[in-house]
Amino acid sequence: MVGTPWQRRGIAGEAARALAGWLRKRPVDDVIAHIHPGHHASAAVATAAGLAPTGHRQDGDIRWRAPLGPHA
Repeated sequence: MVGTPWQRRGIAGEAARALAGWLRKRPVDDVIAHIHPGHHASAAVATAAGLAPTGHRQDGDIRWRAPLGPHA
């Protein structure tokens, strides 16, 4: 969560990319996020972190995924 006064500065995208990079160095196979279809800012952050939307929905949200590990 990024507070309103600090939004649109790339903070969330930078944090998401850093987290994905950190996870790539660990025994993690996937990064998964559930994003509401109308939440374009979250989709942009997920895209910046290397996630892509899948066809799966859960509670109205779209599952986004980035395969990281050797089993991905």
